[in-house]
Amino acid sequence: MFITGFITGLFLVRRRMRVGLLAILLFMAGLAGPLGIAAAALPDDQRYPANGDRLLLWVSYERGRAPAEASGAEALAAAGVEVWSLDPTSSYFLPQLGHSMDAVPQEDVADWMRAALASGKQVTIYAVARAAVPVLRGLAALEPTQRAAICVMLMYPNIYREAEPLAEPDYLDFGSLEGMRIRILQPRRSAATPWLPGRVEALEMQGANVSSVILENLRENFWARETPTEFETIEGRRLDAILLREMESWGCR
Repeated sequence: MFITGFITGLFLVRRRMRVGLLAILLFMAGLAGPLGIAAAALPDDQRYPANGDRLLLWVSYERGRAPAEASGAEALAAAGVEVWSLDPTSSYFLPQLGHSMDAVPQEDVADWMRAALASGKQVTIYAVARAAVPVLRGLAALEPTQRAAICVMLMYPNIYREAEPLAEPDYLDFGSLEGMRIRILQPRRSAATPWLPGRVEALEMQGANVSSVILENLRENFWARETPTEFETIEGRRLDAILLREMESWGCR
């Protein structure tokens, strides 16, 4: 436990040193300030500019950014939706394990969100599985008016404190999510589908306005499975269309 914590600490120190150097360079260039740092720190290959009035923060889950996600981000940008694609486990040198997401600093995520809001575009966040944890913690760190300006889509969110087979899980407390608008996307063919009402209730008890939609004939991570069905292969190639459809039909603006 000590060794693991020590190594994780070294990785975070390395990142903070890198961001600190970036802050000095931005200051010298006249671009200092937390919003400038957060926006500039995103690698170019994870930014997909577009001329439309929407900005999507796409947060990959613990196994990193899949090729289908990169293709989906490119297609959304071509359709006029700017995308910032965030890969927390890679950015923080974390193991590709679900609970690694819990180590992502809350304030860093909140800074990404503030930078997105500063763009002047309508901001939507899309997070997969355990990536919902740093996203919701970051949202809880925002001012209520900032939270109210963001729409959030969570793909089969893993927001459990503990989860045991055949037992209702215990859910994490993120703090106040007052004013938050959340839509949960839940693949039907998932062992966690019966827990969907519990996830909705847990988030609503923390102040969020929550809706959900079932994605029929799909399993979790359908866009990157080793042995996908033919339907999952087709749907995995049109992630952009799925996300755009949900943004449009939901009407969260």
